[in-house]
Amino acid sequence: MYARIFAAAVFAFLVLSTGTVRAQADLALVLAVDVSGSVDDYRFNLQREGIVQGLESQPVLEAVASGVHQTIELAIIEWSEGRSTLLDWTIIRCREDIDGVAQILRTRERPNQVGSMTDVGIGIASAADLFDTAPLAADRKIIDVSGDGTQNTGDLRAERARDLAVARGITINGLPITSGGDEGLEDWYRTHVVGGQGAFIVVANGHESFAEAMRMKLTVEIAGADPALRFAAASGPLLRP
Repeated sequence: MYARIFAAAVFAFLVLSTGTVRAQADLALVLAVDVSGSVDDYRFNLQREGIVQGLESQPVLEAVASGVHQTIELAIIEWSEGRSTLLDWTIIRCREDIDGVAQILRTRERPNQVGSMTDVGIGIASAADLFDTAPLAADRKIIDVSGDGTQNTGDLRAERARDLAVARGITINGLPITSGGDEGLEDWYRTHVVGGQGAFIVVANGHESFAEAMRMKLTVEIAGADPALRFAAASGPLLRP
């Protein structure tokens, strides 16, 4: 709590003294994770643990340390017909910060008030709204949308929510969870979900591959390298511009 108050005070000082906001974080990242009816408890646990494994991986830790500010801020929401905040904005600079996030991911109960249908539009819009309360100014803003189905409910279509977010300078990356080599979901994410500067997709072939896909995605997002260079460095069939 005191850290957030201090960050807000620094933010206000920068605005008043310079008239502009100087970035204090390399990246503000919202993970927007599908918890609709198709995600049973087994898959739900794989998703939660996959995020933990991705954050705890050495490449992700090195990516955080390589930034100009050596700082990122992270929030996580879980969505279906509605959304629930799993992790409010948390500043990450070191392994100890990630340990606190892992504790929440491994102990917080599954939300039961968000419904069972798949409203990707509300997932994107809810994630975009969170940037209004981010404690630090960031060089980049990214929403990381993961899910195993296309939108089947909701008045705000995913592509409209995406376009509104991109107009605010937010990049949206996609992590579609496919099965049986089906490329239909990947194509749908590419058309309706991803957008913004340097946007890309990482495909998880089944929930069992979610952890590796998340690790790769987080590493590329946090490192923030030039798109051409990062795709050359992170070669493999999962990572696609």
